Amino acid sequence: MIKKSVSELAFVNSGSPLPTVEVDSHSIENAGFSIHHTVMQALTRLAEQDAKLRATLYMYASSSFNFHEPSWSEFLLVAGPEKVLLALGAGFERLPAVKSRFSDYVPSSTALRAFHVEDGLVWEQEDSCTWYSNGQSLADLTAEVEEAEEADDDPQPLEEDEEDEDWDVEETDAEDKQGADQAVATAERRAARYRAARSDAKVSSIRAAIEEVFGLPEGSVALCGPDRRALRGDARIRTLRKRWEES
Repeated sequence: MIKKSVSELAFVNSGSPLPTVEVDSHSIENAGFSIHHTVMQALTRLAEQDAKLRATLYMYASSSFNFHEPSWSEFLLVAGPEKVLLALGAGFERLPAVKSRFSDYVPSSTALRAFHVEDGLVWEQEDSCTWYSNGQSLADLTAEVEEAEEADDDPQPLEEDEEDEDWDVEETDAEDKQGADQAVATAERRAARYRAARSDAKVSSIRAAIEEVFGLPEGSVALCGPDRRALRGDARIRTLRKRWEES
């Protein structure tokens, strides 16, 4: 794994609204596919073909009527060459039973930076200051998808976490409660844009997103199982869900 700080990557942005690929969240989940893997496959293919390519993807979630019925959609904002937008559109169009389309132009200020292509690699956010690349090839990603599908068909026992942290819930006074309510009110306009975390997302990514949305200090958020033990950053969200479902 390669890691770089945000200052070491040349992210692409625009003062104008960006073109998007819109994906119906429920249709892709019901069809058994993943937005994350589909995006990674498309971007990895482009990065392998053109090592000089530089592009940044932003994600925005919202209710939508663009598929002729009420739905919840993920919008992938593309800052970079048009071929990136076209490749993403083609990638989702190939998925059977998945609703997708080239959609509205959306300002990047309303979205979160999610993927970046630079130096022939695809980068993802680890936390608010750091991005990483696994240096995976298209063949690696295809194998990873197959392994994930096999794991879903044959669940394995959950691994024990290395560290045990207890989190106490303390009663807040009226002033603290008012401050918390104000923080939630300020953040909910942004938080409402995001649907439930995808099952293959890393705990570290979701922690960072929560900290950014609610303006919390880095490292202040922990995602815990029913035993109050914080999951490691490289654990997947499906692991967290499974622990609560089986508790």
